[in-house]
Amino acid sequence: MRRTTLATSLATLAVLALTLAGCGDAIDTSDPDAPVTSSPGDDGDHATDDDGDNATDDDFGDDLDVETAIEDARALLGMPEEDLPEDVRIARRGDETFALTEDYVLGRRTVELDDDGDGYRVTSVVVELPDGPRTFEVE
Repeated sequence: MRRTTLATSLATLAVLALTLAGCGDAIDTSDPDAPVTSSPGDDGDHATDDDGDNATDDDFGDDLDVETAIEDARALLGMPEEDLPEDVRIARRGDETFALTEDYVLGRRTVELDDDGDGYRVTSVVVELPDGPRTFEVE
């Protein structure tokens, strides 16, 4: 019985070591002041540009129509949670806050929701713009 336990422990340690070895390059800590950015996952859901090619950082934001981004953000105010577009992030729902990535994506909208008695509605929207984020709130 002792050999089985030892063999199982060694096998578990080997799997753990291989798993950790594969993750060694996942995070680059050589420059702690480098900006945090995100990249598409390995699930095949990669961002593409207008030509259908994989998009680069330079492909986003250059064509951002700031006025349209602001109008789209304001249009979310008062919207019920169930009507929110899929690309809108929820930072807070009532008393519950959610962890968010710290990357900066031009045009991205992040909302806060409050219960008005009929359900959760958008009470605050932050839109990420070239000159910095801008917040809109229900008046």
